[in-house]
This record gives sequence, C-alpha cells and structure tokens, in this order.
Amino acid sequence: MDFIYLLLQLVSAIIVAPLFDGISRKLRAKFQSRIGPSIFQTYYDIFKLLKRGRTKSSSTSYVYQIAPYLLFISAAAMFCTLPITYGANSSALTHFSDIFVLLYFGALFRFIFIVAGIDTANPYAGISASREGTIGFYTEEVAVICLIVVMMGTGSTGLPFISSLVQTGEYGYAIPSFAIASTAFLWVMYVETGRKPYDLAEAEQELQEGVLGEFCGKDFAIIDIAILLKQITVLGFFLVVFMPWAGLVDNPILSLVLFLVEVGFLYVMGVFIDNFGPRFTINKGMKRTMLFALAISCTSLVLYIMGI
Repeated sequence: MDFIYLLLQLVSAIIVAPLFDGISRKLRAKFQSRIGPSIFQTYYDIFKLLKRGRTKSSSTSYVYQIAPYLLFISAAAMFCTLPITYGANSSALTHFSDIFVLLYFGALFRFIFIVAGIDTANPYAGISASREGTIGFYTEEVAVICLIVVMMGTGSTGLPFISSLVQTGEYGYAIPSFAIASTAFLWVMYVETGRKPYDLAEAEQELQEGVLGEFCGKDFAIIDIAILLKQITVLGFFLVVFMPWAGLVDNPILSLVLFLVEVGFLYVMGVFIDNFGPRFTINKGMKRTMLFALAISCTSLVLYIMGI
C-alpha cells in the first residue's frame, strides 16, 4: 500500500507542478502591469512540445539523447524520498527516505544538467552550464551546514524520523540552532527554484535555460517537467525537515493535499520576493546574499556546538 501512495505522490506532483508555474507566470505579469498568459499556459506548452519530434545536432553524443530521461528519473527519485504519504512506520521506504539519498540525487541532477549543456557544443549552453555549477557551489555548502545541524541535533539522517521529532515537539524551533538553520535553508530554497537575481526571465535562453538551447520537442518537454518537479522537491525538502505540519494528518491523501497547498504558498511567496527584490548581476547577487546565508548557517552550527 505504501508503494501505491508513493506512486500517487509522484503523479500528483507531476500534474500540479505546471499549474504552480502557470500561477507564478500570471502573478509576475500582474506585478509588471501586463495581462500575462493563462495559469494553464505551462500545460499548453508541454503538450505542444510533446507532439513535436526530436532533432539532434551533429556535434552531440549519446549523452544528449539520454539526458532528458536521466533528468526526469533523478528528479522523480528526489521527490519520492520525501515522506509525504508515508512515515517512520513504513519499513519498506524508511531507508530510502534519507537526507543523503536526496542530496545525492540532487547532485546527480545538477551533474547531468551541466554535462548535457556542455555536450551540445553550444556556446550559450556552455556558459549556462558553468553558471549552473557556480550556483551549486554557493548553495550546496550552505544547505549541507544547515542539514548537519539538523542531523546532529536529531541523531539521524532519516527524513521520516526527523519529521516525527519536529511534529511531536521533541526537536524544533524552541532550539535556536534549528531555527537559525531554517532561515539559511530558506535562501537555498529560493535560489534552487530559479528566482531573481539568480535567474532572469528577461534572459530566458541566454542565461536561465541556456543549457537547454539545443533541446526541443518532447526532449524539452521532459526536461521542463523534470525542472518543475525538482523545484517542488526543493520546497518540499524545506517543509519536510523544518515545517512538517502536513504529516500531522493520519490520512495519506489529505496529507498530500495539505503538502501541495503549502508548496503552492511558498511558490507565491517566491514570486513576491522575485518581483519586489533588487536586481543584481549573477556574481554580485551571489556574493552579497551568499555571504549572509553562509554566515547564518555557520552561526547555527556554532550555536549547536555550544549546546544552544
């Protein structure tokens, strides 16, 4: 039964992810005094791309052909590690739902994304692949420090066990190191969902998705779904570790619905920050904000070492 709920969890995320993206596009347009596309526009785009055939550049290798499927599999595996419809009592899935497993799948996703861009020999894709690696260098160290505080504080790397401790109040925001770590992890979540100044809608193909410059048709649609699924996973990672309130509901279906509502709320909040925040170049934006996030995460680690 747990595997059935896990499949439902994955399918629901794939279906709802384009809706969240459509809502964010609509809100962004409203903030910029534009009418904007329909909230279902992302669905239309994906269906249109799925009907188109595949093209291949003469400079690409087999990496280009298998990259879309590997990206989707790694994104799906990342999302399945989140204990949304199953908990600590699920012996079949508990060992799979682990912080290190999720981090490894996330690193695999980024690696495939970078290699796929380099393999096409497109100059825009190569620059964007380098940029993607730079963002990963900044965000991953902050995320790891925050998670070290959580893992040492709970004595476990299992996501279901950590969620259960936060839900029961045995471990949580009453502990300063945990509360401060959650603040730094919020920054990681914001960056990984592709918000300004780390990605710019005005430079969609040149910067934000330059890696995908040579992809089209159903390959592009599969990658687009994988990216949206990864964004939901990052948001869900924060919710499962720091705000696992949806898990308080015993019904797996209702718990999944509440989780998706929380993810949608974080999506909307990200759009607000995206449109009202300052604009920087990628290097200045990362340097200015990353130093604050790194300082906050290190502060949480120091407080844990001090027993606070």
